[in-house]
Amino acid sequence: MWTSLPSEIIDNYGAVKLAIDIMSIKKIPFMVTTSRNIHFGMAELICNTAKNTIMTSILQAVQTYKARDFQVCNILADGAFECIRDRISEIGIALNITSRNEHVPQVKRYIRTVK
Repeated sequence: MWTSLPSEIIDNYGAVKLAIDIMSIKKIPFMVTTSRNIHFGMAELICNTAKNTIMTSILQAVQTYKARDFQVCNILADGAFECIRDRISEIGIALNITSRNEHVPQVKRYIRTVK
């Protein structure tokens, strides 16, 4: 069983930029994340789009990366996530929000792939 990543991978890709968005399928919301350089994607069913629910889902994604010694440094999101900026900064992650009517292309592409 594989227990740790090679140090070269952590050295080169240890600082993760995470792109996030909410995908809806038949009005059922899913939190979707994908990392910029390692292209690891996750989708999680969420019960609603409330601020606490979104934060819980993001924290679970961050813990998934942390379990393998990756450190989420930046989160890229659209304007819908502006409401969690303070809570994200409290855990030491920078939140980068796109301009009005813009989206994060990496996560939009991943959502199209998932759908």
